Amino acid sequence: MRRSMHLVLIVGAAMAVTLLSSTVGAQEEVDGREVFLANCSGCHQGTGLGVTGSFPPLAGNENVQDTAYVKAVIVEGKSGPLDVLGVSYDGAMPAFPDLTAAEIDALVAYIQAGVFIPAETGGLEPGDAARGKDLFTGSDRLENGAPACASCHTAAGFQALNGPALGPDLTDVANRYGGEEAVAAALVSPPSATMQPLFTDNPIADQERADLAAYFASISNVRPSGGPDILLLGGALGAVAMFALMLLAPRSRRMGFARQLRSQR
Repeated sequence: MRRSMHLVLIVGAAMAVTLLSSTVGAQEEVDGREVFLANCSGCHQGTGLGVTGSFPPLAGNENVQDTAYVKAVIVEGKSGPLDVLGVSYDGAMPAFPDLTAAEIDALVAYIQAGVFIPAETGGLEPGDAARGKDLFTGSDRLENGAPACASCHTAAGFQALNGPALGPDLTDVANRYGGEEAVAAALVSPPSATMQPLFTDNPIADQERADLAAYFASISNVRPSGGPDILLLGGALGAVAMFALMLLAPRSRRMGFARQLRSQR
């Protein structure tokens, strides 16, 4: 009996050591560069240079050497205004509470090392504004299945015939974000809490971001329009239908229609 108990204890201890070793090994295998590219590069760019006036740089930013500060920003988010390398920023960075401790440590180490993607290879290919318009309106479907922008937004007078827009007009979004590059960066992880659930599992592909950003830049000086008024359009169609019925009906029936209209005044 004792020998059996000893054997059980030895096997249990061996399994615990194996499990602990595998856990430590998994933590050690976290690649800070991969965590950065998946969560941070959209705004701060793969180069770490950010977008001037919109997203602050990490490369050359002295604040990134404060480990406690960087961890707090990652977990809790950060709102402006703040100055970085002589440039003012007044945006909002979302929190990333779902990153594990190991991922945060690896991410902080990568940022502090400052070895980002070289500038000549870190950007997107130039966008196609015409294709961006098709992606916005839904004429072209987004590669990963996310809904078209026009499902909720208007831009440059365009509004889908699905009722009032749910989100703000995007005609001047390139001006508000600080340019085409900033819009493309923001589309990696849309800042709106309403949009994030829609795009977390259906991200906008890199070239699609570039194309959409090029489209928004191309309409940045267009005067925003409220789009067609669905209620007025419906009322007009209803009136046309009523008068068409009156014209097609026999004279006696038309007189009845006329009396009904006068009685409703």
